Amino acid sequence: MWKIAIIDDDRQVLKGMKQVIPWEDIHAEWVGDSLNGARGLELIREKKPDIVITDIYMPVMNGLTMIEALHEENFPGKIVIHSGYSDFEVARKALRLNVEDYLSKPVSRHTLREVLGRAIAALENEQHARLEQDKLRNKLMAYEPFVRKERLKSLVTGTTDGLQEERSWLRGEAGRYMVLGIELLRTARLCDVNGSDRLLFRFAVNNILDEIVHGEGIGFDYIELHGYHAALLLHFDRTASYESVIGRIRSMAQRIIDCVQHYLNITIRIGIGGLKGSERELSDSMEEAFQFLSLEVPVLHPSGVFEYADAGRLSMNEAHSAGRPMKFYQHLVGDIKETQGKNAAKIIGSYISALKGHQEAGVLQFSLLGTQFWAILSYALNDEEIHLEELFQGNQLELELGKLYTIDQYEQWLNEIVGRICHRQEWHENFKHRLTIDFIKQYIHEHFDREITIAELAQKVFISRNYLCQIFKNGTGETINNYIISVKMEKAKGLLLERKHKIFEVAESVGYKNIPYFSTTFKKYFGVTPAEFIS
Repeated sequence: MWKIAIIDDDRQVLKGMKQVIPWEDIHAEWVGDSLNGARGLELIREKKPDIVITDIYMPVMNGLTMIEALHEENFPGKIVIHSGYSDFEVARKALRLNVEDYLSKPVSRHTLREVLGRAIAALENEQHARLEQDKLRNKLMAYEPFVRKERLKSLVTGTTDGLQEERSWLRGEAGRYMVLGIELLRTARLCDVNGSDRLLFRFAVNNILDEIVHGEGIGFDYIELHGYHAALLLHFDRTASYESVIGRIRSMAQRIIDCVQHYLNITIRIGIGGLKGSERELSDSMEEAFQFLSLEVPVLHPSGVFEYADAGRLSMNEAHSAGRPMKFYQHLVGDIKETQGKNAAKIIGSYISALKGHQEAGVLQFSLLGTQFWAILSYALNDEEIHLEELFQGNQLELELGKLYTIDQYEQWLNEIVGRICHRQEWHENFKHRLTIDFIKQYIHEHFDREITIAELAQKVFISRNYLCQIFKNGTGETINNYIISVKMEKAKGLLLERKHKIFEVAESVGYKNIPYFSTTFKKYFGVTPAEFIS
């Protein structure tokens, strides 16, 4: 119901207006009246009517003064002046104050209905516009975490579009930043699991990182890269120096490696990049952090921690490093996944040009570069259930790499490999649906703290529920519901291990309002109840 207030110093006018307004027809109700502008202003502030019908010449406070006060307070409703005087100056002021209409006394029932109808129509349009704005704002708020993650990923990999950002995607004020490069080693523990389980491993690693880095009181962002690589972006204040933080970061990196090995039985290694002073330099820090990938020796340090400062003391292919390999790998793998290699030749060409420009820095060893390229590509595409070893038989890969003597031959080989990957007919279906499956997985990981339905997920990707279930099962080997449960249970396990939360709090944190049902699901998944798990 629309609320209408009437302000007039003539009691007969007040009584007559209330009688002639077709309240039911226009879905409106009377919320009060007043005999002067001062009391009228109090009434409007208290009742917050949608429409105010007011006289101009009244005692204590005239109508225009009252309207001016409402205008200064950003009154959202509509004001209709109802006056017995035709005054040009008053009309001019009314227009300046955005009054909806100016009626001369006496006014007919028909005219009053028309004016109120227009006012209500304007209110409905404004209400609709606000609702649409709220929907858009809510959508933007919901998608902002995803957008932020993608923009941060572009910043650290150096794959931004080159346009000047209107806003910073880093939290807090401008300071100094450091990237830690994380690689999950492809041991037997990871080789024998499917893509869904590998994603859960990365999710579990993320939980350990989150707890350790939070404990250090360091601001950070965790950024998933392709395959078994991730970047940990650390935030420091502007007074920080490499010398003042490296000891602490070295110790923290070692703790992460030890905890991941202890709790997950997964081996990782971590590279520490340089400390940078702007967003534009983040990709430099990441390339430095991942320089251990370019090393000729397979083991850097017994601890598994590699510092960029050590690079000068180790045998490295400096020309390859100057070619920004992590940017190249991330850009190329993304193109293979998203467009089946439509831009691959251009990406490879840009990388080769960078290598040629720095070739004098060292002798390029194409067998080493090719082996590294093959390993990273295999890691990245393994999640798509695409096994690159199917492209070669026996020692065919080693034989091909052994025939590469020039940088042009290496470029040709890279293009041929990508061509073979993208034209394998049996892999096309995986590429076709991978983006949908990746989005669904990411959405589940972002919203594990509430109930998620298949209907909701299907609506997000604009396909039917049955078809979504089919492609998800074909692409991952498990049902969507089982995947949702696995994500919730792994998160619940992590929270229970912290021993800081009660069981019902953990249940609510992963979207279960029914505590007994949560306990039953937990026992079915892990073989023990939550109480037994923490006892």
